[in-house]
Amino acid sequence: MDNGFADFGEFPWMIAVIKKSNMTSTEWSNKDYVCAGTLIHPSVILTSTRAISKYETNEIKCRAGEWDKTSENEEYMHQERNVRKIVNHQHYFRDSVLNSVSLIFLEEPFNLIIAPHVGAACVGQTLPEPGTQCFGTGWGKSANTKETNVLKKIPVNLLSSADCQEKLRKTQLGKFFKLHNSLTCGSSPDDSCKGDHAAPLVCPVKDVSTRYVVYGMSAYRINESGAPCAYVKVPAFYNWIGEKMAEEGFYSNSYTYVS
Repeated sequence: MDNGFADFGEFPWMIAVIKKSNMTSTEWSNKDYVCAGTLIHPSVILTSTRAISKYETNEIKCRAGEWDKTSENEEYMHQERNVRKIVNHQHYFRDSVLNSVSLIFLEEPFNLIIAPHVGAACVGQTLPEPGTQCFGTGWGKSANTKETNVLKKIPVNLLSSADCQEKLRKTQLGKFFKLHNSLTCGSSPDDSCKGDHAAPLVCPVKDVSTRYVVYGMSAYRINESGAPCAYVKVPAFYNWIGEKMAEEGFYSNSYTYVS
């Protein structure tokens, strides 16, 4: 699909975290949308602490296989699961959005056998080279658009840590700002980090344009001209993710990239 929208099933790991309500599960209004997430195991979702820290497990649910949130006339239906447990990073610092990474453990796994449009993402261990073109995906606001009904696919160019820090020092953060190791940056004419917390940042596997690896999650954007989008640097938490999943009895092979 053109015009900045993803094709149906193009990003099968895309998760919508939604507030529970008295409405049926097929209904979804913007006020119910909490944040995005990334499926890394049929029972585990990677997301942002900043977005979900104020919610209890019984207040949210997770939807996989969504594309157009206003339509059910799709080849395969979405699936929803309740939350069993939320694990937030022990060193999360809200004011600066540092270490903003959480894992959601579901009461029941998503059924991947009957859903070719739902699947787990590979998680990156090291960032690609600066300048790599990646994509941010989500349903929330971006720099130039309001919330959308159809899943967005926004090109994002990775920045080096030094370039990122330099650009952010020119904003209200000031000349002494230091980029924390838990963050990275990307630039885009229409970024995906405004109003869409935890929107995945995925980059194509080298020489394979149809395979992607998750390297980031939308963190914040300074609303100033030329300011890049800050993303949670997922590779910095690769070991943490594995440790927390092992504590719950899950293995890392569901999200480990094998070339």
